[in-house]
Amino acid sequence: MDIAALTKAFGSDLLLVDLTHPLTSQVPVWPTHPFFCQEVIESYNRGDLACNHALGMSEHTGTHFDAPLHFIKGAVGIDAIGLQTFFGRMAKIDARDCAPREAVSIERIQAFEAMHGEIATGDAVFFHFGWDRFWHNTSDHPQFLSDWPGLSREASEYLLDRGIRIAGSDCLSLDCFGSTDFPAHNILLRAGVL
Repeated sequence: MDIAALTKAFGSDLLLVDLTHPLTSQVPVWPTHPFFCQEVIESYNRGDLACNHALGMSEHTGTHFDAPLHFIKGAVGIDAIGLQTFFGRMAKIDARDCAPREAVSIERIQAFEAMHGEIATGDAVFFHFGWDRFWHNTSDHPQFLSDWPGLSREASEYLLDRGIRIAGSDCLSLDCFGSTDFPAHNILLRAGVL
């Protein structure tokens, strides 16, 4: 879906929202992943004719999408996903009252739908757990990197049945911290849901 099609579908008051956190060396990362690094290679301040930086990071640095290949051997990488996948209607479910490591139930999603209407085929669904409050200050990063809530197997299957195209959250993973079977990753990515 391009911008013209989005405008036709949602009206001229269409609002595009960029959910991306700025990349800095202070971005929290999983302990086995490299930190974001931006090194000046050429600089106007040094008398160079151009400005150029070298970048180093994990593909899971900062705000990102997991491609199906992340958990599903032989599945497609992010380069095979059409750009139109990243644009469209989004539902934001407030889940800030979830306890650490709590798995979101179907009932929470149904309560959202009772108040705001059903999640439709092609929607993106984001869960706001309030974990973004641990993002900006490095002293809070240990909290960001542990005990986050996520989706239950049943909630993942429910969203898949709704035909969503994207599921996300403000946590490091869509699966609860400490998960060993990763239901959200396996169920959603296997179906091509980013």
